[in-house]
Amino acid sequence: MAERATPQNRQQGLQQAASVVFALVGIVPLLVFAFTLWQIGAIHRSLAQASLLLTLVLMLLGFWLFRSMLGQMSAVVRGVTRAAETVARPAGPRPAAAVVAGASAPAAAREVAGFGAIWEFGEMARTMDLLWQREARAHVGNRVQVSVMHSRDLAGTLLEATEEGLLLEQPDGGTIAITYRRVQGIEPLVGG
Repeated sequence: MAERATPQNRQQGLQQAASVVFALVGIVPLLVFAFTLWQIGAIHRSLAQASLLLTLVLMLLGFWLFRSMLGQMSAVVRGVTRAAETVARPAGPRPAAAVVAGASAPAAAREVAGFGAIWEFGEMARTMDLLWQREARAHVGNRVQVSVMHSRDLAGTLLEATEEGLLLEQPDGGTIAITYRRVQGIEPLVGG
């Protein structure tokens, strides 16, 4: 059984990915540079050694800046997620189905090739879901046009904005369910 992620584990996914990126873009080129200097016999010269030292210092400075920026970005993601969850909650009591589904359910980690699961991507996706849900609730019962990713725009009456997505009644009477992950825009339609 998978273990539930703590906030520290969530951030670790992105920090581990940053370490792999650092290794690929920092350490490997430095080793190639040192090997090249050794091959041409220039590794024992003072200028070559100073160049290697300067390259190492700049690389470590860049890594420190990158990790600092990454830490700030993770903090922003957590803050935006908390804000979106607070804003997206309905004013009245939630129906029993919504309580079971839970707006505060942990976001799933997204898999990134070569890096594995990175939790912040799941948190941002959940935040966007909550923002689209809030937008949709303002239009429930009204005619809208929904822009859907990788599909044509859909028009109809917005019946419901659930935790998972939208229920749209089309003019022909059919009902379409659209997940928030595919929503790109919701616009009210004026007139009939």
